[in-house]
Amino acid sequence: MPTREESLSSLKDLDGIRVAVDEPLPSALSRDTIKAAVEAQLRAANVKVLGLGDFPTGDPHLRITISASAPRSDLIALAVQVDFVQIVFMRRNPAVTFNRAQTWKADAQVQIVAAAQLSRAVQGELTRQVEQFVQDYRKANA
Repeated sequence: MPTREESLSSLKDLDGIRVAVDEPLPSALSRDTIKAAVEAQLRAANVKVLGLGDFPTGDPHLRITISASAPRSDLIALAVQVDFVQIVFMRRNPAVTFNRAQTWKADAQVQIVAAAQLSRAVQGELTRQVEQFVQDYRKANA
């Protein structure tokens, strides 16, 4: 895992980023809805969001991973992780190029939520973690 300084420097001078939502998702959630909400939060913070047809150097993207347990007594264990992934070069062998690496990661929390509150809990946790990204992005590009 990179140091905090390395994580911040990996966010500097980006042409923009795209948002990728890992599958599978809990059945109550929509990939498109999650992606649109994260992109809207980034745009509202003046972070340039790229579309599928854009291919910036390093393919930098914010990766969203959501895992949920099966309901038990109407409760679900929920894990949401927002991290930043891009293509990196190995210092000892720069010819090896297409290695994706996580260069930044939000502080994630596992939660126990009522099954009926799953969507709301996911949105709240995504908002919190994307805000961490925005703050670090701003620090790196100040």
